[in-house]
Amino acid sequence: MLPFILANSNPEQLPPLYIYCIGYHEQKHIYRPTGFPVYQFFLTRKGSGMFRIFGKEELILSEGSLLLLGKGVPHEYFPSNKEEGWELGFIGFQGDASGVMATLIGTGKPMTVSEERFQLLWTELIELWHSVNDHESYSVWDASRRLYSTLLTLQEVQIRVDATSASHVRNQPNQALQHATRFLEEHYNEDLHLANVAYAVGYSVQHLHRLFSSAYGVTPNRYLQMIRLRRALQLFQLYPGITIEEAAGQVGMETSYFIKMFKKIYGTAPKQYVMRYIDQK
Repeated sequence: MLPFILANSNPEQLPPLYIYCIGYHEQKHIYRPTGFPVYQFFLTRKGSGMFRIFGKEELILSEGSLLLLGKGVPHEYFPSNKEEGWELGFIGFQGDASGVMATLIGTGKPMTVSEERFQLLWTELIELWHSVNDHESYSVWDASRRLYSTLLTLQEVQIRVDATSASHVRNQPNQALQHATRFLEEHYNEDLHLANVAYAVGYSVQHLHRLFSSAYGVTPNRYLQMIRLRRALQLFQLYPGITIEEAAGQVGMETSYFIKMFKKIYGTAPKQYVMRYIDQK
């Protein structure tokens, strides 16, 4: 078990997204009538528990499932079966970009993922906990980069969950949409237009846009942007000397537009993000 810890940081050097608290333990009854001051990401490793959102609904978080809970939402949560127990991991996060990321993922919706994907997320939680706990090696900017990656993975999971639960999208369109997402992921760094994707899956631009937005909750262009920005973060990590222009070019974006979208999503310009990340290494 990894006990609850606060990720104390210098308030003058905080990135736009950072960890507030993190841990993993045998969960007991928690009662929060005024909510929690930051966004919370929960992962159930074993057993199950009940989340009661006051005045709204009750949610079951079973083994292998995830939940992103908004800040300030009155709630309580407790094990479904006290004898069975409930092993729950959690990450509390905040910052100027936290609301944007939470909106992209969607709060209050339990998500069930594959065993492999869950293990990847769980491993990331454990590594982040040890990083925060080891104050000498802890870098708030490195943790921020890894947290961005984790939340972007959650966004992809939510898109697929929405697609699966969209009962009005029939099998054939579903297959075409899956082909569309693969096409975007494989050709993200090219001069890609929606017409290219529509042609590849055999739909008109308007029909593809309507189906994609209805099934996944985001437009094809927004999905493509998130792929490109996620890849840019990986490039900054792997190649510390890479310029903003080079990173933009490698992910298929014009430099000024890349800077604009990066700042909109992450709350800071890519140059400032890279400089702070390098300073913290």
